[in-house]
Amino acid sequence: MTNDIVNVTRMSQLRRVVALGGGTGLPAVLSGLRRHLPAECRITAVVTAADDGGSSGILRAQYGVLPPGDIRNCLIALARVAPEVTAALLCRLSVSSGPDHAVGNLLLTALDMVAADEIAAIRLAASLLGIEDVILPSTTTRVNLVADLADGRRVCGESAIPHCGARVLRLAIEPSDASPAAGVLEALDAADVVILGPGSFYTSVLATLIVPGIAEAVVTTRALKIFICNLMTEPGETDGFGVAAHLEALRAHGLPPEALDYVVINDGPIPAKTRARYAAEGAEPVSVDFEVSAVRPLVVTTDLLARGPVVRHDHDKIGRFLCALASPDGPEQDGFPSPAAESRGRPTLDHVAVDLARPKLSSNAPPTP
Repeated sequence: MTNDIVNVTRMSQLRRVVALGGGTGLPAVLSGLRRHLPAECRITAVVTAADDGGSSGILRAQYGVLPPGDIRNCLIALARVAPEVTAALLCRLSVSSGPDHAVGNLLLTALDMVAADEIAAIRLAASLLGIEDVILPSTTTRVNLVADLADGRRVCGESAIPHCGARVLRLAIEPSDASPAAGVLEALDAADVVILGPGSFYTSVLATLIVPGIAEAVVTTRALKIFICNLMTEPGETDGFGVAAHLEALRAHGLPPEALDYVVINDGPIPAKTRARYAAEGAEPVSVDFEVSAVRPLVVTTDLLARGPVVRHDHDKIGRFLCALASPDGPEQDGFPSPAAESRGRPTLDHVAVDLARPKLSSNAPPTP
């Protein structure tokens, strides 16, 4: 009981957390955070708005709405309603002779068409689901991703990038003058913690970051900044990427690694049969090739792997670990091991954080490097 009271007291110092991205990674983070953060701490999800494939792409093209799929997944992750309701939002229905659409996508599309604006539509959907947190699109401009490739080609469209067959050198959005949705920059400026990833690196994480003004806001905010590295490489997006390549891509798109406080890496073992199945599809575990040092970003590792045949982050594990990282007394106070002094600066990583020394959270001063 005493430990629970201490944990609640420490976590109550966190008032505002912002998480950026999309796909399946961002909902995992949101679900885990909401489970472990105190009720009074507000989460703001900043969600990619560049999806142009599947149901989202069809509804976007047909009705001119924001692509609803990633927003729907975030709503479900934060929902405070009966599980049957969230399950219903995932049910897919066929409309006339067209493709199947998730009920949640149709709901968001309808609300987008009748509400005052896109953000009001999302707010209405959130209220129906008992959500007190905030979900914002990265931009309300109808944007498309544009990728410059290593072979000199330029590919347009989020859904086309994983199939381009060449390494992405640079990602941009069109129109280039798109601006962040109302509230995004303010949320980043006021945040105590900012979290990027996991998720499709180019088409979710970077797609959110490259909206003009967002990367700059992440760099300049006084919040603690955490990047969660993906568990596996993504065929067509991050083939052969280790941690270092992910960080260099962040740098190339406006977020230098030294602006981060933590890089979070899974060290839970992936079963050999699972690895073999993924290898047959062109994916492999992201290699820990980042040079360890005692300066920012600090590399921390723990077992974040969910059980089952699909390699995914466990919602509960990732939420608990992120809250531990953000707590003023550090993760070792929440049952995670602290590193021995001699482990710091090693070229390889153990099952513990390489360096858990970090600045105290403060609303008046930025983190000390």
